[in-house]
Amino acid sequence: MLNFQASKRNKVTRVFLISLGAVVISIACVNPASANETVSLNATTPYIDFQVYSVAGSYRISVVGDDPTVQLYRGTSRSGFDFNATSPSGDFLAVDDDSGGGLNALLSGVFRVGLDNYIIRVVSYDYWFSKTTPTESYTLSFSGFSRVNVEGRQTHNLSFANSLYGSDTLSDEDGELRKTVDQIMNRYGSLIK
Repeated sequence: MLNFQASKRNKVTRVFLISLGAVVISIACVNPASANETVSLNATTPYIDFQVYSVAGSYRISVVGDDPTVQLYRGTSRSGFDFNATSPSGDFLAVDDDSGGGLNALLSGVFRVGLDNYIIRVVSYDYWFSKTTPTESYTLSFSGFSRVNVEGRQTHNLSFANSLYGSDTLSDEDGELRKTVDQIMNRYGSLIK
């Protein structure tokens, strides 16, 4: 059980608990389970990836505009591009270009695994099918997902010392942990009092 009296006296522990609370609040409460995004594609940005996290048992992704294509991947990053000749397999879960009525794209379904990270990729049909450079704007709508606002980061340079005592210390040699805590405090500090 957490000793709240010790946390009241120890400023480092308070800051850590506040930061941890802000992360939990940002993931569980603040991110919407549905969203609308404007997507603009051009020669330098032929597709856009949206990092999302599943929050419901089912999902719906709709892309409206002049002949869009939508792809769904499992994971947190996607290198490379799957053109029309690629069948969904592995982390490439689904693709659609015309199921949303007219030339609009629509994907819907039930998550096969529990909560997980996904990537929604929006691309023009012309680029997906024939690698023709797009200049398009689309509207992406989705439900069943939450946007990932705090980027995941692995680091091996954090070290804890005396972790069972009141003089806890944390080393953050590259400054990334401090940067993340500052971003959380700047964004959600008014919620934490």
